[in-house]
Parts: sequence; structure tokens; C-alpha cells
Amino acid sequence: MSIRGIESEFAPVEPVKGKKSSTPAKASTNAGDKVQVSGEAKTLFQADQSKRIEEIRKRLDSGYYLTPEVTDKIVDGLMNDLLKSA
Repeated sequence: MSIRGIESEFAPVEPVKGKKSSTPAKASTNAGDKVQVSGEAKTLFQADQSKRIEEIRKRLDSGYYLTPEVTDKIVDGLMNDLLKSA
């Protein structure tokens, strides 16, 4: 099976960026450490999430995820994940 590029009127939805760690987080030795997220940062994050959700809904409504090209790409990704964990 060969995978060709997926052509669509939609731009790709970017995944949420986050740092992945292969080791479990260690407990902080300094109980005084804390993180504060500004209200502006929270608002920007929520706006970005709302935009991403709306793009995904549009794709669902248009049948984008039911095309053979997208289905093949999803299946290949799942197979790669399964083979990595085996």
C-alpha cells in the first residue's frame, strides 16, 4: 500500500505542543516552587482550543475523515504505534 499526500481545502490541524518525557516526573525537593499562568495566557489557550475544535467539526461535517487517503494514514499511524509498543 502506498500513501499519497492528502489534498483538501482544509489546512492541517496542528497537534497541541507539549513536552513528552520518557521518565516519570520526580517530586520537587523544594516545596516552595510553584507555577502561575496569567489570565491572558489562559484566554489565549482557550481561544486556540476553540479554533482547533471548530476546524475539526468542519472536517467531520464535510466527511474529510472518511476519505480513503485519511483512513489509510490513520491506520498506518496506528500500526506504527502498535509496533513500537510491541
